[in-house]
Amino acid sequence: MGLDLTTLSQQVRQMSSATAQGAAANTARMARVAARYHEETGQEQHWAAAVNLSRESFRWLLARPVEPFDTARDLPALPANYALVASDGSQIDLDRHGSAAYYLINIGRVFLRYGEQPLARLSSAPMLYYRDEDLYLGDGVNRVSIEGNYLSARRDVDEGVALVGLADEFLTDDLPALALQDGTLIRWTLAGAERFVQTHFLQRYLAYLDTMRQRNIPVASYISRPRSPELVGVIRLMFCPDLDLSAGRAAVCAKCSAIDATGNPPCAPCERLVDADILAAQLREGQRGPLCISMSRINIESYGDHLIHFFYLRIGHELARIEIPRWVAQDPDQVALVHALVYDQAARGAGYPVALERAHEQAVVRSADRRTFQRMLEGSLYRAEAVVGMSAKQESKSFVKG
Repeated sequence: MGLDLTTLSQQVRQMSSATAQGAAANTARMARVAARYHEETGQEQHWAAAVNLSRESFRWLLARPVEPFDTARDLPALPANYALVASDGSQIDLDRHGSAAYYLINIGRVFLRYGEQPLARLSSAPMLYYRDEDLYLGDGVNRVSIEGNYLSARRDVDEGVALVGLADEFLTDDLPALALQDGTLIRWTLAGAERFVQTHFLQRYLAYLDTMRQRNIPVASYISRPRSPELVGVIRLMFCPDLDLSAGRAAVCAKCSAIDATGNPPCAPCERLVDADILAAQLREGQRGPLCISMSRINIESYGDHLIHFFYLRIGHELARIEIPRWVAQDPDQVALVHALVYDQAARGAGYPVALERAHEQAVVRSADRRTFQRMLEGSLYRAEAVVGMSAKQESKSFVKG
């Protein structure tokens, strides 16, 4: 039996009504929070110090401002000629109920050149991982399986390494160029990982960033419809009555002195708001907001010269989050180049960078390809007399699917 749509229809109406009511309430809170943010324009150094002081005791994500809060930089001029490389990845996860232990990562690779001599090169690079050293990581005492978040980290690294290969092959002239990735440059999936796991993945990922820095190719990532609340975290500090920078007293959420009768702290108006909510009215089409540093622990403790900065960019009705390493953020010309090229790519792609769209198309493993690959794998295992058989659970699922 499928979905009971008659029952669901009433729930959908209830959801729609609740969403509309919530939006109206959010508008008032958003205006109050945005007003508090803009009141502090000119005090960015004060709040940067407050962020540094409170980041260990504060419950919320934080950003450290680098530029004035009210920054709204207009779109820079687009170079007449430019080149761009982009990558994206998809995967077939490790299936413990399958006929063999493996996972597959497919990386979509894109090179685009615009101007007097336009050119496009699109390809994909699949890699099958099945050796013991592919499936597990260890430090001599501990041993973990490469699946879930760790497999995502492996794919992220492979996407970065693919950009180095594309740069070697195509970015060999003096054209303005950009290396673009989808999603965050901050390897959040490793934040809670064992130290040896972090080291294994971050060494390769930071080596990729090192290479691009040496070749003077700016790296950026594009996050569509971002839900980050890091700037909102700074505004929470602005509402905090316990923070006293002159006395060296940090904001300690667990000991908030101003919880009201309903159990809410003074920063409660910030609840469920994200950075894009605050900057939406500040930025016109093509403009970017202030540069900030993400204060996530893994970024601060592990990225060194590649410390990830970010800004928000108005593209149509959306504010996209653009992330760049510190060596890009400290070069105004490279920041302007990233700003101009990312916007141009999004304009060509109807709101989403066309290079990333093409990379995704190359990377995605479609259902038909997945089935063909599975048959090819099982046939090869059978011929090699290496079939270990599916689990009873997997056989049951296969029977149900027919």
